[in-house]
Amino acid sequence: MAIWLITGASRGIGRSIAEIALEAGHSVVATARHPATLEALVAAYPNRCWAYPLDVCERSQAFALAHQLQHEGRSPTVLVNNAGYGLVGAFETLPEAAILRQVDTNLLGLLWVTQAFLPALRQNAPSFIFNISSIAGYFGFKGATLYNATKFAVTGFSEALAQELAPFGIWVSNVAPGPYRTDWAGASLEKSPALAQPDPRDPYCELHQLMRERYAQMDGQQPGDPKHIGRVLLNCVEMGWAPKHLILGDEAQQTWYRYEPLRVWPELQFIGHRQEKPHRPG
Repeated sequence: MAIWLITGASRGIGRSIAEIALEAGHSVVATARHPATLEALVAAYPNRCWAYPLDVCERSQAFALAHQLQHEGRSPTVLVNNAGYGLVGAFETLPEAAILRQVDTNLLGLLWVTQAFLPALRQNAPSFIFNISSIAGYFGFKGATLYNATKFAVTGFSEALAQELAPFGIWVSNVAPGPYRTDWAGASLEKSPALAQPDPRDPYCELHQLMRERYAQMDGQQPGDPKHIGRVLLNCVEMGWAPKHLILGDEAQQTWYRYEPLRVWPELQFIGHRQEKPHRPG
């Protein structure tokens, strides 16, 4: 049985993945900024679930945890980089601090944890890295520019890392869910001040009002069960193989088929060495 290390395991997708892995007989190193939120999970599986504090934004914490787990004989064979959250609002209205937090958590945090645990994953191969991205890591959506930016980066990182690590027997998969029933659109969602309190004088007021209505309707009503994601990842581990890209959920699949024929960038043009002027349609 595998040892899974899951970041952001206190709730949502991370918690669901942990529960699925534990129910299947695997062991889980569950991490969160506040490990007290994991007490019920540990109590349910006291011999196979261990809680550790981890703020993914702190690189030194990730490396210290990797060293500690190696010393304790709990080095993972499956790494699930799940910690992250949404930041929404027109880009012009996003405060600097909010932008930095989003990049630190969704991108840099994932990089630090991966880098810290790669030695153990190589030693324990065959092993797995599941990077929880989003369908927003393939397609841009207005009002979610920074979230899109971090998830696009995770997608590109996963694609390249899969090529680097294949010779070592490490499977890397970019996991891209659509809407699943978590608090992503509710308590976990950070909004720009302009979106939180729309002002009719704001040039983005109409966009923000539409977004407020959309997220209010979405919160808790998303069609996907997050345990579905856990079951998919479990099946990959038990098969001993994972695809480079996992597009999860009916809505994500529909989005893919709606836009992929346009090759993601609907106005994409190739300019050769002997060409200089882009062609303007119409």
